[in-house]
Amino acid sequence: MMKTLETKISIAQNLMDGFAKRTGITKEVSGDPYRRYLWTDAFAVQSFFGLKQLTGEEKYHDYALKLIDEVHDKLGKYHPEDKRLGAISGLNEEEAIKHPTINGLRIGKRLKERTIDQPVDEQMEWERDGQYFHYNTRWANALFQAEAQTHDQKYANWAAELCLAGKKFINKTKENVQMHWKMSVDLSRPLVPSMGAHDPLEGLICLLTAKDKAPEVFTVYDETLGNFKILCSGTDWTTTDPLGLGGLLLNTIRVTELSQKMEVPDSIKPNVLLVNFNKGLEMYLQDYDPDSPASQRLAFRECGLSLGLRAIWGQKEDFKKWGTNIEPLRPYISLADETESFWSNSENLATDTWTSHLDINEVSLAASIIAKGVPECFGRLENP
Repeated sequence: MMKTLETKISIAQNLMDGFAKRTGITKEVSGDPYRRYLWTDAFAVQSFFGLKQLTGEEKYHDYALKLIDEVHDKLGKYHPEDKRLGAISGLNEEEAIKHPTINGLRIGKRLKERTIDQPVDEQMEWERDGQYFHYNTRWANALFQAEAQTHDQKYANWAAELCLAGKKFINKTKENVQMHWKMSVDLSRPLVPSMGAHDPLEGLICLLTAKDKAPEVFTVYDETLGNFKILCSGTDWTTTDPLGLGGLLLNTIRVTELSQKMEVPDSIKPNVLLVNFNKGLEMYLQDYDPDSPASQRLAFRECGLSLGLRAIWGQKEDFKKWGTNIEPLRPYISLADETESFWSNSENLATDTWTSHLDINEVSLAASIIAKGVPECFGRLENP
């Protein structure tokens, strides 16, 4: 049975209320440092802002701002088991509070990062802390949204400083420009030298947004911007990962908005991203089975795609004004309904694939639902 939007919003409220209580956001005192995870928290901030708009309940606005402070306090410092103390920026306490993102933010993994003398273990690297570039860009998006919701410039400035820290993920030689996927907590050494598929795309979009939204912070970083343009040049962004596909749609929204204000490189123009999305989605659907059991599926990856579809389709009238045709997406919007319905079924929530990733699954499902009501909270940065 199709649920009404009102019923779905109630589901999203329950999910986000549970997340807030479980991870310590509702407490007056600071919470458990092990419960902060940058990717999940980024979407949670946007979801809380969305719930505030949908319900009018001020507590969700407060939760979003409390969560931002909690992330900067926990993930802007070294891992609780690290011998190093204080802010990963190296700034004193007073300055670190003013510039919490200036040297990036930790992922939030349970295990501390691999030390210099430890051998590389590819499997264990997924469990160890460090900095992921694409987590930092996701958090920058949340901070830009916070500026849009509060009209407080500090959030845009923090986002810009986080974007500019991305230069440390780049290794430039006379021959070429390369990028690392995962860096040490202090950004002094690569932990995974390979490059994430969409990292250059997200980096360039975030830098262009920072240049627009925080020009006083973004002053002398033309070389960094140039490096990201080089990394993006001629790149095919096609992916069959549903989470990556949803990210492509969110990036399409953001670059479409940017293109109304400035000239963007051909390699990241909206029509290019949409062509790559459609190609990847067709390949993904060849193996997609809506009847496969929950035990063989990952909710947060599927909800990442449904979130992207909700966010872009909900702003189709704006896309018409901006001259970008998203009508070819119409046949796929039902995927979002199917995904939300599947993961709202109590039987599917008892599986290990749901419970072992509870925080990110619940926030991702809530975000997809909320995006149907307020799509601009996940992909449009104009002040509401």
